[in-house]
Amino acid sequence: MELKQLVTDLIAIDSTSSLSNEPIVSYIEHYFQGSSVGCKRLSTNANGKFNLLLTKGDPSEVGLTLCGHLDTVPASAESWKNCPWTLTERDGKWFARGSCDMKGFVAIAIHAIDKAVVIKGCLAVLLLCDEELGSFGAKHILEHGLPVPIPKQVIIGEPTSLQVVRLHKGHLSMRVSIEGVSAHTGSPHLGKNALVEGGKVICALAELAAKFANQRTETSVYFPEVAKFPVLTVSTVQSGSAINVVPDSCDIGIGMRLLPDQDKEQVVAQIKETISGACVLPWELKELGNNPTMLTSEISPINKWLCKHIAQEGSVGVSYGTDGGYLSHGGYECVLYGAGDIAVAHKPDEYVPISEMNKCARTIDAAVEHFCGAGE
Repeated sequence: MELKQLVTDLIAIDSTSSLSNEPIVSYIEHYFQGSSVGCKRLSTNANGKFNLLLTKGDPSEVGLTLCGHLDTVPASAESWKNCPWTLTERDGKWFARGSCDMKGFVAIAIHAIDKAVVIKGCLAVLLLCDEELGSFGAKHILEHGLPVPIPKQVIIGEPTSLQVVRLHKGHLSMRVSIEGVSAHTGSPHLGKNALVEGGKVICALAELAAKFANQRTETSVYFPEVAKFPVLTVSTVQSGSAINVVPDSCDIGIGMRLLPDQDKEQVVAQIKETISGACVLPWELKELGNNPTMLTSEISPINKWLCKHIAQEGSVGVSYGTDGGYLSHGGYECVLYGAGDIAVAHKPDEYVPISEMNKCARTIDAAVEHFCGAGE
């Protein structure tokens, strides 16, 4: 099947994260029915969600793994010029939800393993669920493992405009819950206002965020100027039930984007110290989610070969999280490399340049030949 037709078919299957991904998993399984490609559907803790592992050659840690996610963010059809689930070509680009992030690369990976001749090791394609919700499919693999070994050298096809990315920030989400005492506002002295204390905490966290903005680590040099520092964001607040009632609780949502070489526990300790200094009421800080950082060595075989192949000098870091965070914590050496620009990935009229898709496909074929074929 031609690459365009494969992308068209994958786009047509709505795999928004809120839905089961069983239809797109079934399509890929049917695609390889009767072929030499092994397909293993892997159940996860999420109802109706699956990871899918494709392999060619004997299962081994030697060779190459191509990795992508099957889910997409939602699309509001009225905001698009064309149907988001119909691949539309214009101006040398393919427009559709997921064309860039990242069904375009999923199609490239499927195409690559379908035609690959594996001489050494194994070629694996690892297709994951729920990346857009927090890389839960990758987290499940970290926690439960895989039924067979797969190669430790991994290319994850996130849209990087065909740059090799070996490090990215993580995203830690937390909630501060402050406990007050409810009372009638006619007798406020009988209560303890959790919202007022919450306001003090928000101001204190804003001061801490300003301090973080001046902080640099050894990996800061690999990030754009606006992202060279750890970013702390106060994102949500919920408090109060009525204007004439003293609020007895206040919940504050916090997001923390750590640099790859930062210690999470040390940063959390700073946040707790800041809250403690600002709040006189009982409080609790709870971790809601932790999409880890990714930091792959510059001398990792996959990074060295891919950078040399595309003539890239130096390392590139990005501020968004990927499945590479959990996978790298599981011993896999991951880099990001894919067609398209992350800046258009979650927007209406998402697109991927066709020229970048073709170049990416050729690079992936060359990587397969090098790590799994006769290439040196």
